[in-house]
Amino acid sequence: MKRLFEFFLRQALVACIAFFALFANAQELWKYTDKNGRVTYSDKAPIGGEKAERVSADTTGTVIPAAKNLLDGATQSSASVNARASAREGVRERYRKNVDTAREELELARKALQAGQEPTQEERLIVVGRGKDGQPTGTNAVNRKPEYFDRIAGLEAAVKTAEEKVANAEKDFRQNAPK
Repeated sequence: MKRLFEFFLRQALVACIAFFALFANAQELWKYTDKNGRVTYSDKAPIGGEKAERVSADTTGTVIPAAKNLLDGATQSSASVNARASAREGVRERYRKNVDTAREELELARKALQAGQEPTQEERLIVVGRGKDGQPTGTNAVNRKPEYFDRIAGLEAAVKTAEEKVANAEKDFRQNAPK
């Protein structure tokens, strides 16, 4: 079934190419309609007695007149093109600034997390080491209070939020900023 489909697809492609090649090279085109209503185009003149009509092609092309010059010597169309390009660049710059701002916020959040790794005096709990007899041994341990872990969790959440903000700003830039 697949081979049959590919065969018909190739045949249709060849027919289309031949049809367009016919129009590209022909000086005169004729349109024939047979008794079954099937239409055929040809570059050959009709045989006497066949019903055919001549098809004329517009070979002049499309001509667009140039815009009139403005006082400064630029054309009106170039002035409007420059204005649209400037507006597009302004929009693009706004999106770029959003990305830069989000990246700066991310950098600050990462620096705050890095700087906050050590517990503050209020977040430290000093445990005095004691021997079996209950007397201090001189080996103390410094443990971190729950406030330390809460603060670090907040700093990590700030980094994650900043990363999401950067990702969203970059996505907006890719999708919405004019090229």
